[in-house]
Order: sequence, then structure tokens, then C-alpha cells
Amino acid sequence: MAVEQDNGAIVRRFLDLVWNRGELSAIDDLVDDEFTNFGVRRKGGHAGMRHIVTVWRTAFPDLHFEIQEEIVHEDKVVTRGLMRGTHLGEFQQGVGPGRIMGTMAPTGRSFEADQIHIWRLQGGKIVEHAASRNDLLLVNQLGLVSGAEPITEATWRKPVAPGSGPSG
Repeated sequence: MAVEQDNGAIVRRFLDLVWNRGELSAIDDLVDDEFTNFGVRRKGGHAGMRHIVTVWRTAFPDLHFEIQEEIVHEDKVVTRGLMRGTHLGEFQQGVGPGRIMGTMAPTGRSFEADQIHIWRLQGGKIVEHAASRNDLLLVNQLGLVSGAEPITEATWRKPVAPGSGPSG
């Protein structure tokens, strides 16, 4: 149980220091240098992770990931949460939604989108990561989806009161 709790603490520290605060120096302590991201392993994982975080934080200087739920089991940690940010810098092609959209000039708009991340840890470091992100909602909120009105996370996610859903 102690190892599982430590794994959760490592991921929380990684999200807070690296993603929320932009402290890239913490990557060396928290991420294995042969880190696998979305099934792709390359030597020099630290440099790759610094690049990914830098691209996101350049585009969204106020980027913040709020953990809403965490599940820790053995060497895996699952985080479900909301990522928020304001698009004040250029988002480079090749990372996140830039893999499909190409380079995205700053829009000045904010986004709030849900994400689920699965982390695997070994020896006190993150060795593997995969995620399911709502990038379509993100680019819609930035006004980058042609022919669609931007919507907010609050508009998109309407709370349902218990017992008010369709009967089955």
C-alpha cells in the first residue's frame, strides 16, 4: 500500500510542479529518461517531455490541470481532471491538437476540457503515459473549429439531477 500511495504522490507532484508551475527541472527527478508516451519510447525522454510541456505552456502560460479523481493500483495511477488555459502564445504543430491542426496562432480565448491520464511508475519514476483528452472541445472553445460556435465546458457539461435521466 505504501508504494501505491507514493506513486499517487509522484504523479500529483509531477502535475503540480511540471504542468501547473512549469518547473521543467523537476522532470529529471520524476520521469524516467526512457519514458514511453502514447506507446512511443525514445531515448532522451527528459528532453522530449520538456519539449511537450514547453509547447503547451508557451501557448497557454496559465495552464492548469485540476485533478478531480485519482485511482492508484499497484504501478498504475489514473487521474481524471480538467485542464484549463488561455491561448496567449503560438501552439506549435506536432504536439497535442497541433498534430492535427498544425501551428495555431494565439486566439486570446480560454479553454476548459476534461482529460483522463494513465501513468505507470517504476522505481519512483513515471515510465509510461497514455491519455484520453477532449481536444475537440479545446479547439472549439478557442474558436478554431470551422462552422461551429465556441461552447464552454459548463455549457457542454450539463449536470443531471439524480432520477431526472431517461428511464430504462
